[in-house]
Amino acid sequence: MPITIGWGSTRNFDGKPFKITDTINIQNANLLIEHQIKTEFLPALEKIPYWGEMNDNQRGALLSFAYNLGGDFYGSPDFNTITRLLKNKEWSKVPEALKLYRNPGTNVEAGLLRRRIAEAKLWSS
Repeated sequence: MPITIGWGSTRNFDGKPFKITDTINIQNANLLIEHQIKTEFLPALEKIPYWGEMNDNQRGALLSFAYNLGGDFYGSPDFNTITRLLKNKEWSKVPEALKLYRNPGTNVEAGLLRRRIAEAKLWSS
């Protein structure tokens, strides 16, 4: 299982996984998440059709979703529903689709559902 540090990062600036003995201060945690957003997540998300037409809250909801599930979710076989809705600009259906990605039947489902509900609310605001 990966070690998370700061704001949930599993890898350092150089891309190496964190070890259990690693530590980070708040300043470096903030710099790290900013770096990862700019270099890993936004380039992938900006390839989503209509990305530029989305409002800040919609982009923020997808960024949160991507930070949790991977920046390259769009177009991936495990993300057919959200991909189809984004591709077809069926934005009113995105909040319900986000809730599908919560690992039903696992011990993390409740926490992921809370996160997906928050992302859905952000998307809709």
